[in-house]
Amino acid sequence: MKVVQIEKINIPADMGIIAISDGFIPQLYYPEITYAETSGYKLGKLSFSRTMACLSGTPFVQSIVADSVLIPGGSI
Repeated sequence: MKVVQIEKINIPADMGIIAISDGFIPQLYYPEITYAETSGYKLGKLSFSRTMACLSGTPFVQSIVADSVLIPGGSI
């Protein structure tokens, strides 16, 4: 975002921006940044439960998905 501001790039007319965030930082910009919301709490719970499963002897590989939500702003 610093380069976008320094170069005076017009958002969203010249370039669209999307981010991954917990929701705080995108609200600090104008126009507000569109972002995919991720929950550190949910990711932490998934990580901990998988770590505990591995420590208890569950060796299989599995894909774990944490849902995210697209939060529209004015940047795309």
